[in-house]
Amino acid sequence: MLRTARDEIDALLWIIRMAVLGALVGAIWRELSKPPPERTWNGRLLGFVPYDLRVPTLARLRDSYFNTRSPALFTSQPVGVGWSVNIAAVLKRLGVIGTRTRTRSS
Repeated sequence: MLRTARDEIDALLWIIRMAVLGALVGAIWRELSKPPPERTWNGRLLGFVPYDLRVPTLARLRDSYFNTRSPALFTSQPVGVGWSVNIAAVLKRLGVIGTRTRTRSS
């Protein structure tokens, strides 16, 4: 059977969706396996995959998607499992927005 590029992309997307679903189930399982007073609903899976299952706040959304103070390109998702792209860091690297430098006045 001849596979097209579209078939290959669909197969890759299916694998990615299953990995995200597995990570989400793992995060929920991890939190539910803790005693209720110890459940924080945020943390890291396998020591490096961030998850946050709390209701997102405006501050967390801003810090994940447009954090001008951070040079990191990838930040933790404000809700869910995995990483998000810090658009401010991308724009700084492209030179679209400048970095502010503070000087002390004597």
